[in-house]
Amino acid sequence: MRLASERGIGFLERQAFRGFRLRKRAYQLLKFRPGVDKPALFIVGCQRSGTSLIHHLLRLDFDTVTYDEESPLSAADPVEGLRWDPLPQVAARFRGDRAGFIVTKPLVESQNLDRLLEAFPGSRALWMFRDYRAVARSNVAFFPAGTSHRDLAPMLAGDQANWRCERLGDEARALVASLYRPDLGAHDAAALFWYARNSLLFERGLAADPRVRLCRYDELLAEPAGIMRGVYGFVERPWPGKRIVADVEPAPAHAPRPLDLEPGIARACNDLLARLEASPRIAPPAAG
Repeated sequence: MRLASERGIGFLERQAFRGFRLRKRAYQLLKFRPGVDKPALFIVGCQRSGTSLIHHLLRLDFDTVTYDEESPLSAADPVEGLRWDPLPQVAARFRGDRAGFIVTKPLVESQNLDRLLEAFPGSRALWMFRDYRAVARSNVAFFPAGTSHRDLAPMLAGDQANWRCERLGDEARALVASLYRPDLGAHDAAALFWYARNSLLFERGLAADPRVRLCRYDELLAEPAGIMRGVYGFVERPWPGKRIVADVEPAPAHAPRPLDLEPGIARACNDLLARLEASPRIAPPAAG
């Protein structure tokens, strides 16, 4: 089944997905019981980095209960409907779920991933990443005009109450401030946002945490079954079979399309991309 949030899905596809959810619910009611702790997988990183695709693939596992960005876990957020409720409430929700494990996509809590991992023993995290040029293009194309500049405003103001600036390191904030100007192009602003969000992986010491693995979107597209097998090995869950990737058409990796960015922004993003690429990430299981 194609990505449920994809635009242009027809009637038959919607009905097929509805039927799948009903079968999955019935299966879980018979197999699992509520009131027990269970492991969680947090899908985090910068927006437009492939998080929706991998979340959807994991949703096709009959053993999972999945929570998207807007979900009952963030019901109390009156501003954007994205910030999680207090962790004791989230934990209570998890305990009540009938599932083998929980999959969540709290992108706006990426800066708090270290705290989430401590709060939920046995949990794991995937930090999705993608070339900054592709993310900048996708950001500008997908979100309303001006979003990339508005995303930087809390960082420039030092607004720690806003998730975009919360726990962001002094070095990253200083770099954003030094490279930003009001007439900056939308793609430049989106690339700076990519830099700030991905810098958190290193500022919080998460790149070296064995509970965290990076996953590159391009590699997931190029080898969906192999990468997803690697994900299941990382979370120590049984592989549900190739059916969960049956509708992902493999797309060979290719060089990113050039994007005319400010030289200072391009240099900073290139340096950070190199650090991401050098960090431990999900790979297909070795042959043999």
